[in-house]
Amino acid sequence: MISISHPQWDPPLTLNNRLGAMYTSKSQKSRVLTELWVEGNMYCPVCGNCSVSKYPANTPVADFFCPSCKADFELKSKNVKSSYQPRVIVDGSWNTMLARLRSASNPHLLFMSRQDAHIQNFIFIPNFFFSPSVIAPRTPLSAKARRAGWQGCNILYGAIPAIGRIPLIAQGIPVPRHVVDKAYKQSCALSIDRLAARGWLLDVMKCVENIKKDNFSLKDVYAFIPYLRERHPQNAHIEEKIRQQLQMLRDRGLIQFISRGTYCKSPTH
Repeated sequence: MISISHPQWDPPLTLNNRLGAMYTSKSQKSRVLTELWVEGNMYCPVCGNCSVSKYPANTPVADFFCPSCKADFELKSKNVKSSYQPRVIVDGSWNTMLARLRSASNPHLLFMSRQDAHIQNFIFIPNFFFSPSVIAPRTPLSAKARRAGWQGCNILYGAIPAIGRIPLIAQGIPVPRHVVDKAYKQSCALSIDRLAARGWLLDVMKCVENIKKDNFSLKDVYAFIPYLRERHPQNAHIEEKIRQQLQMLRDRGLIQFISRGTYCKSPTH
């Protein structure tokens, strides 16, 4: 068996504020500093290439790309308190996001939370964890606004299964590259191209993760029917859909079948 070497990753855990001294806008300064940090320190978590490259400014699809595997990445960041756990991540245009989800160009997401210049957490979310059920529209801008009628959206971070929220830096400590690589390969078990099917699989996986025991029953999953009905109001056969998704999760190695109506979470997840 050929073993793949993973170089040690020991990036600086502070942003270089001097590089943003010329900017007066806090949001612009934040964007510049975080982008410079990623450009100078980040590797590709998809293929392991030693660096990622920055797209030209205002490129609509993504912020960075991997020169090796051509994966695209969008970068988001937030200045937070130490106890912060994101509930949502503010994103751009609602219509643009929906169009991206339906195309093959939706980028992976890199989300950085920091206390001023100090990086606390840096999360990698593969693009196949995004579906319409984890995106929520914001209220359109009022008629008096400069961009009247424009509508943004939020990424419902808490609705994304934990297996799809891969830490690169956790509580100020870089995660070893071989650990990230293993986590990404495990997350690929949930990769599915068809958007409608993806939403159901991810939502049922999230329900399974929320069950507070390793061995669980079909009844335990049925307890989430109101949650799933709210997210998929067009479907009148929720129980049948749950059973179908559990079968898919079993086939993908994410849960194990024990006996009729009884399952076990996979020990690797």
